[in-house]
Amino acid sequence: MKTARISHAFTLIELLVVIAIIAILAAILFPVFAQAREKARQTSCLSNTKQLATSLLMYLQDYDETFYPHVTERTAPAATPDTALARAPFSYKNKLEPYIKNTQIFKCPSAPAWPTPTVGAWFTTDYGNNHNEANLVGASQQAWYSANPDFGFNELTSLASLDRPAEFIAIAEAGRASGIASRGGLYPQPWAFDDSALPDVSQQARFKARHSGGGNIAFADGHTKWLRPEQTWKSYSSNFWRRNPTP
Repeated sequence: MKTARISHAFTLIELLVVIAIIAILAAILFPVFAQAREKARQTSCLSNTKQLATSLLMYLQDYDETFYPHVTERTAPAATPDTALARAPFSYKNKLEPYIKNTQIFKCPSAPAWPTPTVGAWFTTDYGNNHNEANLVGASQQAWYSANPDFGFNELTSLASLDRPAEFIAIAEAGRASGIASRGGLYPQPWAFDDSALPDVSQQARFKARHSGGGNIAFADGHTKWLRPEQTWKSYSSNFWRRNPTP
């Protein structure tokens, strides 16, 4: 007598239930994984910012605690040839390089890929300096900084002259409104002036909130912190962009 074979195959309804459960779990877990990856990038970026802060303080110690006059190749004198060699002295990357072991710290892991170095953009970076352009003839915002001299630093700024170095932005994540990387600049936008509607070539680098609505900042005392853009600005007289803000 033959024994009847029992089938253990899933029914269509059971398969649909399993597929639905997997889809629900994926919908729950994928955002969690994405957040975890972004948190890791944020931590890596914060480490980059801390290393930049440390290298800046080392530079200041070697130069009588006085900040540098240029931060971006864009502000080189008009007669400077637009080659990497000629523009290098005007990039803060070149100034800090002797104090840095790994130049990859200028690249934020959450930022877009850099374009190939070329005329006008030899020294790309994802971190900009809160620099005052008042003394740079021909700089795009020379007039604004001349009228607002307390914003940012330049070669006339010493570390000792800062009223509250722990509340003064030195270096922070930067990029243009369109997403294109900085060349070293960092402007107090959109509070001081907003050029987000301009073409990429005309935009200025600003503080970029690349990580969960905020970005990493290195302050003049060397400490680093993640902040949302609005947290850096209370009012015109009280903000982290001024050397000597008032309460």
